[in-house]
Amino acid sequence: MRVMLMVFPTRTHVYSMAPVGWALAAAGHEVRFVGQRNPREVASFAETGLDAMWFGDELDIARHRQLQVDGNNAMQGDFRISESRPECYTDEYVRNVYEHWVDVFRWTTPDSLLDELVRFARQWQPDLVVWDPMIYAAPIVAHALGVPHLRMMYAADQTARIGAQYRDLRASRPEDTAPDPFVAWMSAAVGRFGADYDEALRYGVRTIDCHPSYLRYDGVDVDYVPARFVPQNKPMAIPAWVLERPERPRVMLTLGISNRQVLGVEETSVGDLLDGLADLDIEVIATLNASQLASVRAIPDNVRAVDFVPMNELLASCSAIVHQGGGATISNAVVNGVPQLVIPGTTWSERGSAVAQVKRGNGLLVDLEDVTPASVRDGVCRLLEEPSFRECALEVRDEMLATPTLDDLVPELERIALCP
Repeated sequence: MRVMLMVFPTRTHVYSMAPVGWALAAAGHEVRFVGQRNPREVASFAETGLDAMWFGDELDIARHRQLQVDGNNAMQGDFRISESRPECYTDEYVRNVYEHWVDVFRWTTPDSLLDELVRFARQWQPDLVVWDPMIYAAPIVAHALGVPHLRMMYAADQTARIGAQYRDLRASRPEDTAPDPFVAWMSAAVGRFGADYDEALRYGVRTIDCHPSYLRYDGVDVDYVPARFVPQNKPMAIPAWVLERPERPRVMLTLGISNRQVLGVEETSVGDLLDGLADLDIEVIATLNASQLASVRAIPDNVRAVDFVPMNELLASCSAIVHQGGGATISNAVVNGVPQLVIPGTTWSERGSAVAQVKRGNGLLVDLEDVTPASVRDGVCRLLEEPSFRECALEVRDEMLATPTLDDLVPELERIALCP
């Protein structure tokens, strides 16, 4: 069968979806990335070894990220989708965030792009579409062709969380007869191709989720297909020191690549993070580039700063990791059984995921406003000195390793393609 993968064109998202493409290709199926142009990430697609095609105008990633952060003032302050405090989930919050994200998704799905994608898809005739939660062009194209489609998560399911909150809000307000903005948008979008709205347009026929189960929200209308996480890093020669057994506890420090690639700024102080680790008898591997280190007076003696190193291979020798809470970073640490200190960012699901880890017992969090050298030092010391964190991290690792692989799921994906 032919499978079309549609993903937000940045490295993290491409790498998150590539493993399902590998599993399908290994089973003999024709697999192809299809989506909007982003010339800066051509290498990321090529690194997966899968075919790729691009359509439409170039996607302005920086503008897209800015829309996520403060478009129409809807995501400032108390209206970020990354909010995780239940007491902040007011009616105003839910409505603002839900309506704003419908606007963001609509902005990334222009009619001209849809026309090109549908024209190509009608010619290529895919049997299945697998899509990234940021790319709603995918379910529109699939629905226009009458092809089954599945989502594949790259982090915790924030769209389903806010969707469930909006559903409950409307149920509690029967006098509110205004149309659901998502339904209105999707009805018009698929209507252009002669199709009617279907609820599967929200979250796909099913949703493949390769992240730990404790990151999933309760009460959402999603049929999840759990799968084992597959680490994927930028191909490169691995430095010999990465594989050597460290003489002292090794701690990885990373802030991910999204902010440094797109916005060029970090939400927390790199200096405070390094100062917090400086006085500990540990070896710190900090994956920070020159711009991230520009404000640092001096790199501590126990810190090795490198621009990039394969995360999965490095974590195999680590006793803890300090990071910003991205979905791929969390899962890389999970499959290596490494306790995690999260300094959660505010882009997507970082804080909610950190809270879930604290509850599960394999990690701690320090909120952005609470980051000081002392708070970072205390958190890392607890992870290294209290056995419960390591024990729980190993339990979570074993749970993940017992989850079906994507290869195991191929027969189910074939069944869905044949009998959606």
